[in-house]
Amino acid sequence: MFPQLLQLFEHAFAGAAAARQFLAFWGPVIDARTLVAPLLAIASVLALALLSGVAVSALSTLVFALAALYLILTEVFGVSVDLAIT
Repeated sequence: MFPQLLQLFEHAFAGAAAARQFLAFWGPVIDARTLVAPLLAIASVLALALLSGVAVSALSTLVFALAALYLILTEVFGVSVDLAIT
């Protein structure tokens, strides 16, 4: 049983090596990790800054819209908004 198990592992490793060689044939010629890693880090920081700005602007728009709605309800229509804390 042990030789059969060893033979199974040998076939599995040979198949993995063949798959690695096949994928390497279709891969890039140069090592792209050294080129892409700094660009990816810079792009992720810029995307984080951009999305943070979008979130802050959306929050400020929400606050201004709620303040305008409150002023319209209280000053124009005379509706009072009371919060009863029990």
